[in-house]
Amino acid sequence: MGEVLAPPFLTAGEIDELCAPLKQRSAQTRRLCMLLGVEELPRRPDGLPIVGRRLAEERLNSAGQYTPAAGFNWSR
Repeated sequence: MGEVLAPPFLTAGEIDELCAPLKQRSAQTRRLCMLLGVEELPRRPDGLPIVGRRLAEERLNSAGQYTPAAGFNWSR
């Protein structure tokens, strides 16, 4: 079977979780810029900031380069 891949950008739910308790998209954008150390982020027409998953994982994990697990390890 094929491997389940994460989307290349963070979803609205993931952004809401990272920015809790902020609800307004402009406030979330400012928070993400601060967390990720960037000046600005592109936005969708509805105001949701567009954040690349790889950038977020690299910047938010203290270990640096982060590679997500390929899937479940069924052998014990």
